[in-house]
Amino acid sequence: MNTRPGSPPGAWHDSLSWEAGPGAACDSPSPHAVHRATSVLPELMGLGLGEVARTHPGPSRERFSYPGVPIVELRRARQWTPERGGMCGVRANAHTIATYQALDVHMARYLGAPLLSTWVTFGKYAAREAGSWIRILETMLSLSHLGPGGGTYTRRLRLSRSLLALASQDGLLSALTSVVQGLVDGVRTGAALLADAHRLASLLPELRRMGWAARDGLVEGNTEMYHRVGFAFDVFLRAESAGRDGRVALQEVIATGALEDPQGYLQAGFALYHEACLVGLLARDPRVSRGRQLVLESCRRHLVHEGNLLIAVQEQALVLQRPSIFTHPVLHSLLGAVRPGQLRMTLTALPGGRGHDSFPMLPEGGNWADFEARMGMRDVTHEPNRSAYAYPVIFPGTPPSEARYYVVDTNRRGTIVDLFTRYLCGPAGEQLHHGRPRELQPL
Repeated sequence: MNTRPGSPPGAWHDSLSWEAGPGAACDSPSPHAVHRATSVLPELMGLGLGEVARTHPGPSRERFSYPGVPIVELRRARQWTPERGGMCGVRANAHTIATYQALDVHMARYLGAPLLSTWVTFGKYAAREAGSWIRILETMLSLSHLGPGGGTYTRRLRLSRSLLALASQDGLLSALTSVVQGLVDGVRTGAALLADAHRLASLLPELRRMGWAARDGLVEGNTEMYHRVGFAFDVFLRAESAGRDGRVALQEVIATGALEDPQGYLQAGFALYHEACLVGLLARDPRVSRGRQLVLESCRRHLVHEGNLLIAVQEQALVLQRPSIFTHPVLHSLLGAVRPGQLRMTLTALPGGRGHDSFPMLPEGGNWADFEARMGMRDVTHEPNRSAYAYPVIFPGTPPSEARYYVVDTNRRGTIVDLFTRYLCGPAGEQLHHGRPRELQPL
């Protein structure tokens, strides 16, 4: 039986087999093709579920309705400046979080029970974490825009206090301190940094430039993912709710150029969501025995998990690994300066007002700006016996002939793969789905 490395425990049953898709062979790979599991329906026939599969009407349109969510233009937030005003990155981020929250609810209804986390379940918390950094950066830039004699004393004081409060509330104070210390050569402690006021003043223009580069990169990443992945979820769910095939609807939108999917990751991911919906309906059919139901539920978990990973590869490699975002020297060096254990993704509120659950990001070290490190994958491009299940990736600005190949590395902690696996299902997944990210308000 072939299995994808990194599958969640218990996601497979020996009676099910999966085949490599087009371009998966190592001897003549096609970098434009994406490997994904083939349909499970032939395997279900072999399990004695053929009659159920043939007679089942498919995903029930009667029990699933999707009113749609408004996909508004958020990219104008990239042009925000303190003097120009307009939509800031924080407001765009807050709208993104609200959209993902709504999509998460509707995706759960589409897939049915038992509850499974999809890309938007994780996306709403990831967007909120990015929003913390955007809010701090925009506060810093607004403060620096006032200048030594600009603005009023009250305004400057309010922004300064808000900056410290936001950093503390969002758990970023230690991370910010390590970043600043890494930028100031020879500074060992925060106390030394404060004492070296003259040197700090000389660095302000450079810090301001770096602040703008970081802010612009994060806002671009958030708004681009919203207009790509958020839009794709809306297109898919609208079609499925209307009795159409969501996969076909995505293909039609991509054909018009309104949505990019150069390697087919979005289409492959949503195809697996579609099949997971069907498998879930089969599992809930009263004609299916408990033993067969367990097999179907296990299969359904893997379909959703693999769909999540495919969409994650799309947005992490093709969007965030742009020269203007995580491969930008400024953002790459800033994230690289954060010491291990100081980056955390805040998740749901703990009972009794005991704070929030959090997910440590790369606690053993690594730069979150590196695709391989944050995804939790291993580059096998030049391995002689490269797995047929490797993910081919063409990074932005890279010719197809220079495609890289990655496999999941389950030994890494604090990665996207680790997050997706730990919170896919069960109480942890339910808590993530039913919870809401912390409210994000601009200053």
